[in-house]
Amino acid sequence: MKRPIDVTLCGYYGFGNLGDELLAEGLVSLLEKNGVSRDRIAIMKAPGAGERSPHGVVAVDRWSPDQVFSALRSSRTLLLGGGGLFQDSSSIRSCLYYWGVTKMARAAGCVPWAFGQSIGPFRRTLAAAFAHNALASCAARAVRDEGSMEWLARWGLDGEMSPDPVMALSGLLDKGNSEGEDLLVNVRPWPGSMTAEAAKAADVLAGEMGIPLLAVALSEDDVKVMKELRGGGFFRPRDITLVRSIDDAKSVWGSGRLAVGMRLHFCVISVLANTPCVAIPYDPKVSWFGEEWGLPLWDGDGPLPCPETGKGHREQVAKASKVLEGSFGRILGQVLTEV
Repeated sequence: MKRPIDVTLCGYYGFGNLGDELLAEGLVSLLEKNGVSRDRIAIMKAPGAGERSPHGVVAVDRWSPDQVFSALRSSRTLLLGGGGLFQDSSSIRSCLYYWGVTKMARAAGCVPWAFGQSIGPFRRTLAAAFAHNALASCAARAVRDEGSMEWLARWGLDGEMSPDPVMALSGLLDKGNSEGEDLLVNVRPWPGSMTAEAAKAADVLAGEMGIPLLAVALSEDDVKVMKELRGGGFFRPRDITLVRSIDDAKSVWGSGRLAVGMRLHFCVISVLANTPCVAIPYDPKVSWFGEEWGLPLWDGDGPLPCPETGKGHREQVAKASKVLEGSFGRILGQVLTEV
């Protein structure tokens, strides 16, 4: 019997993290460009938005085994879609969950594949084993950094490297040649002193440059930690703003002259918006992105470097977007022929 859904997207969607929502929108955009209409796409997400997701596709409650299995039986493929799904920085639950969904897909006759992934870091051997087994079950694998390619090679799995799927939204986030006044700063909760030290250093840099500091949150967790830092008296942003959508992002980055950030997709948006950015590599995926795109990296030692102004990434972004579309289209075609 013909299945009504071509692709069911699975990721950390629906939890209020802008980076993950942009990943979903980027992947839906890539599917549309390759002839998969939104009515033939489903997305597994946290409950609360009804039957239609904010991306205009069928929503499935990721916590309901019955809904998940029913969706997989109705779908030709399962796309493990972008982000650091396979890592255990906080707990083993992420690796266990996505391994379980991949096994359910195979049981439902739904072909799994992975695109836009970062693999690791792993603190536990069992977490790496879950990740290995899940990715070995995939018909195709594309990752977004060299470190992830090294994990695939270590496991003897084929794969390729492709740009972050958010690059598919480059035309929506480029603010043109306008230059704002703010130093945009993003810090996120993280064990140790990196979050506080980054906030302090950004405050110092803003003071030295004589420009306003705007705290930019990509999740409610970011808002909470930046409010706590502001209460300490050493981090003095003019405001703390939560970015919830592409339109919000374009408005916020439109006010930015420079950017300093911890979260990967804060750095990605800065590149797409043509805003000079310093990346704070709390995680290897941020280090890989910063090195690939020539962003200054700050590891907490000494003052923050001032990112070079007047040097945009527009040409590099255009090339990356073209590579992304070609890679995604080819892999999608390959997977659909195996169904």
